[in-house]
Amino acid sequence: MGRPSALAVVAVVAPLLTVGAALLTDTRVGPDGPGDRAPEEVALTSATLVCPTGQGGGVLVASDADPDAAGGSEGRVTALVGKEEREVEIVPGAATRLDDADEVAGSGSSAPGLVAQRYGGPGLRAVDCPATSSDQWFTGVGAGAEHRSVLELHNPDEGPATATITVLGQSGPVGAGGELRGVSVAGGATTRIELGSAIPKREELTLRVTTDRGRLAATVIDSFVPVGRGETIKEYLAGQREPATSQLLLGLPADVEEPAVVVANTSDSAARVSLRLVTAESTFAPTGLEEVLVDPQSVRRFSLSRVLGSDVAEGVLGIEVVSSQPTTASFRGRVDGDLLTVVPQGPVVTATLVPVPLPGARLVLGGAEALGTVTVLALDERGREVDERVVEVGPDLAVEVPVPDGATLLRVVPRGTAVQGVLRLRSGAGAAVVGLRELVRVGLVPDVRPGLVVPGQPRQPDQSGSSGE
Repeated sequence: MGRPSALAVVAVVAPLLTVGAALLTDTRVGPDGPGDRAPEEVALTSATLVCPTGQGGGVLVASDADPDAAGGSEGRVTALVGKEEREVEIVPGAATRLDDADEVAGSGSSAPGLVAQRYGGPGLRAVDCPATSSDQWFTGVGAGAEHRSVLELHNPDEGPATATITVLGQSGPVGAGGELRGVSVAGGATTRIELGSAIPKREELTLRVTTDRGRLAATVIDSFVPVGRGETIKEYLAGQREPATSQLLLGLPADVEEPAVVVANTSDSAARVSLRLVTAESTFAPTGLEEVLVDPQSVRRFSLSRVLGSDVAEGVLGIEVVSSQPTTASFRGRVDGDLLTVVPQGPVVTATLVPVPLPGARLVLGGAEALGTVTVLALDERGREVDERVVEVGPDLAVEVPVPDGATLLRVVPRGTAVQGVLRLRSGAGAAVVGLRELVRVGLVPDVRPGLVVPGQPRQPDQSGSSGE
């Protein structure tokens, strides 16, 4: 038999090459590859929330779970205090008050829609107990003699977890490369990092906490220690998921003292930053708040004492931070001598819950993307309706809703638009602001198939059927 002709070789090899190329293309895992498929939504069967340490007060727990969720499996909520696990009885439509909790976990039908809130002293402190997160930013922390912050990292799993902490300051990245690499947290443990000891620095700082291994929940406890005599004031500083070019800081009280906004430019280019005041009628840039240039990878503090102390600030409910590059931001001030912090919130699209630990609270809504309405249902400790009202929302506006006495839980339902919102608490001890968040109701199972991984593709967090976020 003679050798095959060149034409015959081409006829055989070309289809094989075509099939091979098609297989490689179809199985490529990447954001732009044809084989990239969205994760599949499944019933959420497990959720864990982590509450930072506190003094006095307690923890409020509630759930917006559907009894038919998780395939109708039996639901259970537990609270972990130290090494002791306790059963938590959840009344539909009501917030359950606990003396303390390090973790709150929901399983089965009780996992979707789980919320927990820590409140206490000294002064008035409150924060939404966060889930684990692969990436968080904390803007406006301190590591000096007067302004001190403590970063708490909690690992809810049995195995160890590690994190990298990147630090930005007013002069740029801080420390050796600006990072604290390989911070390890043992299973079931909490690691507290005193920033004043780890990176002593007398300037405004911003942290980025990136989980490299396992799962971690992060919270900052911010404090000011008066020089000489005086009491230390503290407040929780919640994390921000990601930088943005437009950020809304809602819930400012009218009588806040020493108000300031801290902005971190997280990009590699200089950012033009401007601040605008948000009221019930409009959003505007007042005279005296000029656009400022913030250097790359650096932090800047804006004092607002003159602007917020003037007549132009009457009725202000929030501040919008607008920047030409992605930034993070926070608001800080004092109310009756108590420390107050406010951070940007994510959009809420579906019904959400927020516990109400004290009477006299107010719900502040803003950030609407279009004209719409928000239904606010106030419920008492037994889940009975106290009040229901519907408020109109729209772009570039904010609205304040008084919370009736006797309410211990709010169910907030936006319609026609996504919104952002906070619950502002007030007492003789001071003030605190707690953000609203989109409730986690489903788990995500990634579409995993054999194939090539695109070089440089970032590792995606695990969201398979159990909630860390």
